Amino acid sequence: MGLILILVPGAVISYLSLKSINDKAENLREKYKGTVSLVKDKLESAIFRKEANLRNAITDSSFKLENENDIKTWISNLEAENPVFINLFLVRNDGGLLSSFVSLDWNTFPESTFELNKKAAGYFNNAETAEFINKNYNEAIRLYQTALIHSTSVKERVLILSRIGRCRFKKGDYQEGIREYKRIIGMKNNEVTIGNVPANIVALTQVANGFKEMNAEKEHQEVLLELYSQLLYHPWDLQNGDYIYYLKSARRELEEAKLLNTTGNFNNPKIDELKTREHKLLQQIRFIESVHKDLLQGPVSEMNHNTSFRSAMFNISRNGYSNEPRIGFINLPETFQETKLLLLGYQFNKDYILNTLFPGILTSVDLGKDEMTGILGRNDSLLYMQHDQPITDYLIADDFSSMFAGWKVALFNRQGKTIEDLVGKEKHLYLILFSGIIIVMLIGTVVTVRAVIHETEVSRMKSEFVSNVSHELKTPLSLIRMFGETLDTGIVTDEKKRREFYSIIRKESERLTHLIDNVLDFSKMDTGAKKYYFEEADLVKGVKNSLEAYKFHIRENGFKIEAILPDEPVMLKIDRDAISQALLNLLSNAVKYSEERKYIQVKVEKDKDSALISVTDQGIGISRDQQKKIFEKFYQAPAAAEKEKQGSGLGLTLVKHIAEAHGGNVEVKSEPGRGSRFTIKIPLKPE
Repeated sequence: MGLILILVPGAVISYLSLKSINDKAENLREKYKGTVSLVKDKLESAIFRKEANLRNAITDSSFKLENENDIKTWISNLEAENPVFINLFLVRNDGGLLSSFVSLDWNTFPESTFELNKKAAGYFNNAETAEFINKNYNEAIRLYQTALIHSTSVKERVLILSRIGRCRFKKGDYQEGIREYKRIIGMKNNEVTIGNVPANIVALTQVANGFKEMNAEKEHQEVLLELYSQLLYHPWDLQNGDYIYYLKSARRELEEAKLLNTTGNFNNPKIDELKTREHKLLQQIRFIESVHKDLLQGPVSEMNHNTSFRSAMFNISRNGYSNEPRIGFINLPETFQETKLLLLGYQFNKDYILNTLFPGILTSVDLGKDEMTGILGRNDSLLYMQHDQPITDYLIADDFSSMFAGWKVALFNRQGKTIEDLVGKEKHLYLILFSGIIIVMLIGTVVTVRAVIHETEVSRMKSEFVSNVSHELKTPLSLIRMFGETLDTGIVTDEKKRREFYSIIRKESERLTHLIDNVLDFSKMDTGAKKYYFEEADLVKGVKNSLEAYKFHIRENGFKIEAILPDEPVMLKIDRDAISQALLNLLSNAVKYSEERKYIQVKVEKDKDSALISVTDQGIGISRDQQKKIFEKFYQAPAAAEKEKQGSGLGLTLVKHIAEAHGGNVEVKSEPGRGSRFTIKIPLKPE
């Protein structure tokens, strides 16, 4: 009842206090939520205005887009004028893409297959027969040169010159082969292809290979750099993968020549510029390929089949880029669509938004002296922090609209505290006070209960101990009284019989002394006052004497005892009385806890390091779980406790103490119903 009278008022006060704190936290949360919403709306409004500006720039454009280079220039100018957008690209109604750097499925070059004029074709076919079938390269060169004389177009001359160069390389005449390929390079016509590859790229590649075969290292490196530069500044369509192949091959050759491994090459400072160009180019290639693969089909299909869509401006998620803003598309005016151009695509410039646009917006928002804001990406990764402080926990955060999927505007406390931290001090104080009351009361209750249990247990153990010791003392006292009274009556006149009675009285008094010594020795051991007196003695003789003293008691209980003792002495430094006491305790237990099979074996032996005294019985045995507890004071195994004759619970505790005092130990092996074997081990050389 008293506990309830204390707990109920404490609980009411704590509830009211915590409710007040929670209300304060909720008010703070609403205040911070309004601040975050204001910041988010300002940033999104700024982005919407930038998109409107871009759309207006496209609508007002009067630029004539006559060829691919004009288109790339126009896209580059839009990117420069609108830094909030990057990776601008045009989408054609057939799905082709074109950016300021590269194109994909744009069909830049005309079809690579064409027919030679009749005169040139005859010589050309004969030359191919000589080259590929007859392996007569001189004849093939002569016929190719004749075909060259009859050629009528740049395309024909480029094709025939490349064949002549190839035949000269096959002959091993690299110098002349290089000269033929340089004639192709000298034409400076980027529109002519060999296969699907620009002719000048094929020619530069072959010239580089020729110099490599000639071991002309300097010339080889110069041509490689020229090839690398041409590839970076004049990329062609990505559709069939030829461009990427040539770019990777050129880069690999340059890396093998160790021209791209260092920054700031003094012999050719243009290398750093080319590496920067390649980084931007590859970045845009990955972007264009991703758009073409993952996003393009939806917008193009809808634009081609839904006329009501033509005035829309929309955003599409970009797959695989966890912290990237969305990709946007703006449909082009009809003047563009007449040239089969449907959409202008773009990506938001994450760095510009985070490092320029957003900080500018924050200058118009009063956040307060203790707060600052930032932007988080997916999994709350930090993308931008208003001030350079390592803070992870935020006060509150709110998601952007679909324009920036996965982004959040977050408000931070300058000390890195959360709302819970700001109101936590008061909450903790009330919780500590309430918890303190509960804990003190619980501790008092537990201490009281444990004290009562302890006193009850001590009382029970004392009662059992007195009862058990009294029972143990009763048997020898009864025998002494019986034989004493018999002798006192004078009935026994035979001197031999009288001496036998005197011997029994003496031995039972010794056993009585042993029982009393157990109690006294335990008292000394428990207080740390027990002392042992070691001397050189024969262990075998001590065991014999102990057996002799206990022989009558054993036989009276119907036991057969077998002693297996060595013939020679086993000399050790021992306390004879203590060893005798330990042995008698083991014998006493064997007698008490044996039933029908009344057999005891006592054995003394030596191994390599120890002398062993073992007592084996065929009694009730001890379970494995109880074997670890039987050496504790006052403890009796359940099976032993059920016996009519109980012990004091001190015998095995004394045996263990005596064995350890001699530097040894005591072991037990037993199974329920199959008896027990106790072994005292004493080192031959005391430690």
